Amino acid sequence: MPSTHSFRRHAVLLLCAIVLVLLGAACGGGGNEPEPSAAKIVTGAAAATGAEKRFHFVFDEENGPRSTTGVHLVFAEGDIAVPDRVKADVSGTFQGLPLRTQLVGVGRKTYLKNPLTGKWQEVSVGTNPVSFFDPAKGVLAVIKGATQLELIGSEEVGGADAYHLQGKTTVGSITPLLGNPPGERLVDVELWVDKATDRLVRLRLSGKVHSDDPVEAVRTVELSRFGVVVPIVPPQTGA
Repeated sequence: MPSTHSFRRHAVLLLCAIVLVLLGAACGGGGNEPEPSAAKIVTGAAAATGAEKRFHFVFDEENGPRSTTGVHLVFAEGDIAVPDRVKADVSGTFQGLPLRTQLVGVGRKTYLKNPLTGKWQEVSVGTNPVSFFDPAKGVLAVIKGATQLELIGSEEVGGADAYHLQGKTTVGSITPLLGNPPGERLVDVELWVDKATDRLVRLRLSGKVHSDDPVEAVRTVELSRFGVVVPIVPPQTGA
C-alpha cells in the first residue's frame, strides 16, 4: 500500500501535468486561428496605408523599356510628405543617356539637380514621369483595383512578418502610380502587408504596364519609416 507521502507526490505531479496542459492550450490556441481572408487583409491595408502622411519609399524597375526621350526613372529612393512633396535620389536615363541625380517635388513644381553642373533646375512634369512619386494615391489605387487576390503565405519584409498576396489589377488602376495610359488590360500584382500594422510594405507589378514594356518588366515599390518627418523644401534654382 503506497505511503501518504508517495500519494501526495503523485497528486502534485498529476496536478502540475494538468496545469501544463491547460497552459499549453491557452498559449497555443492563437496559433490555430485561421488566417484572415485576402479581402479582409486588403481592406485593412487600404485603410492603414491611406492614413499615413509621411513615409520612406524605394522604387525599382527591372527589365523595363528603353527610353530615348525625356526622363525615364528606373530607381528612386526617398521620402514622401502627403499630398504633394517628395525628395529622392534617382537614376535612369535622360534623352537616352544614363542619369543619376536628385529630385525634389513640391506642389506642382518638380526640380532636378543637373548631374554635370550640380545646379537645380525646374523640369516640366509633362516630360518627367513623377506621378509614381505619390504612392499614397497611386499605391492605394492599385490596392483597391486589385482582383482575384489570394493569400499565398507569409514573408519577412523589413524585419516584420507580412502577409503575401497575389492577384491581378488593370493598367488603369496603375495610372496614378506610373503615369501610364489607362486601360482594362490585366497585369500581375503582388502585395505584402505588415501583420502587426496592416500597412502595405511592398507592392510588385509584373508584365506590360506600358504598351512598349517587355513582358518580363517588373516594378517594385517598398514603403517604410512611416511617420518619420523629413523636411522637403524647394531647392534654390541655379545654385
